[in-house]
Amino acid sequence: MKISVIKIDSLRIHEHHIEIIYLADKFQFSTKIFYHDVSFSRLMEKYSQPIIQRIVSHIALFEGMKLCSLFPEYYDISVIAEYLELPILDLFLTIYQGVFGQHWYENNITNYQQPEIIYSQNLGVSQPTYILGDNHTILAGCGGGKDSILALKMLEVGGIPFASMQYSHSIYGKANFQHDLISQVLKSVKPVHKHQISIYDDFTEFPFLKLYFPENSGITAPETPVSIFESLILMLDQGYNYLCLAHEKSANTGNLFWDEIGKEVNHQWGKGLAAEQILDQFIQEHLFTNFKYFSILQPIYDFRIFYNFSKYPEFIPNIHSCNVQKPWCRKCPKCAYVWLGLMAFSQQSIVDEVFKKNLFDDVDLLPTFREMVGLSEHTPFECIGEIEESRLLMKRCLERDLSGKALDMFTEEILSDTTINWQKIEEKYNYVYATEHAIPDWIFEKIKDQL
Repeated sequence: MKISVIKIDSLRIHEHHIEIIYLADKFQFSTKIFYHDVSFSRLMEKYSQPIIQRIVSHIALFEGMKLCSLFPEYYDISVIAEYLELPILDLFLTIYQGVFGQHWYENNITNYQQPEIIYSQNLGVSQPTYILGDNHTILAGCGGGKDSILALKMLEVGGIPFASMQYSHSIYGKANFQHDLISQVLKSVKPVHKHQISIYDDFTEFPFLKLYFPENSGITAPETPVSIFESLILMLDQGYNYLCLAHEKSANTGNLFWDEIGKEVNHQWGKGLAAEQILDQFIQEHLFTNFKYFSILQPIYDFRIFYNFSKYPEFIPNIHSCNVQKPWCRKCPKCAYVWLGLMAFSQQSIVDEVFKKNLFDDVDLLPTFREMVGLSEHTPFECIGEIEESRLLMKRCLERDLSGKALDMFTEEILSDTTINWQKIEEKYNYVYATEHAIPDWIFEKIKDQL
């Protein structure tokens, strides 16, 4: 079976949520995005119906990108075309090609660049306006992992007021369970406001792909880019000008260079600095001139983040990063990597209490650890650090007298190489890159000593 056309069939704005209906030829799917403390009727009174419709249309456009996992010929956006501007088509293509490299690789697709975007009515024109108010409170995302809570703590210690933004997604399980997990993390800091978004998506939740396209590797979605547009609703409602996420420098490096298409494949491309700058510039030029998006952890690698995080042992029992079974499945690359980083720097007894087992001795994870340290075709397709970064973390675990089959493998196949310059590697990953970021100057001055 081949899908010819994916289509935005309808888009409705309700009082507290957005409902988008998509078609993939004869199949229908829905995405519902609930904003727990937003009244869309009041928001339209504050701005205007066309402005809110424009933002919601951008959300619908990028939420629909997940259906590109089906490799359609066309993407019909006619129903929202009047609320979009021509440059959005270039942005969509850039985001798609950056995010979907992994999907092409996993499905061995070398002759597909993107669906052709079609529309039966004219596109609108760019009409940038501005966010009403001058609220210097930072809207800061919190996904419940080590990076986001460390970022929030940095804002707090720097004396910068912030509000938290958390969202659940049906692909990760029950919404209340996800929000409760994140709320436990947020107890460690004091946001001035806590915002919640809940997303229900039956394309990702249903077994559609498994049943109808069993040869397809799975669904890919532009999770970070689309979340930027979804955050705009909160920013307009509260008058926030600044959006802060917690993406690290390690996200800028891909998993492999794929010779067949002549480009790097990067699972984390949507979190990287290039994507951050592209999205920030687009929103400023075409939507809101006083908007600013940045990552507060962009100047440092994961190695240094794990070190900084170790200063707050009280965070460890509440964080979660697993994308398979929250809080931790203890069997996936993400769990293995976070375990590695925590054991390299944090109090081992606390980490042991959370994970309940020595993941270095799990034979099922040995292939994953081999991938992490560069002994396979590519690093795991997850949000983890670079090869030399993982090697440095393993070396540190050995220096802390830890043991396990994965560390034995590392000792025999990596540490035995006397040509490796460990000092030079640590200098790279334990350094603050003070100019390689997009953090506003006034914010950077207040948090730079914590990096």
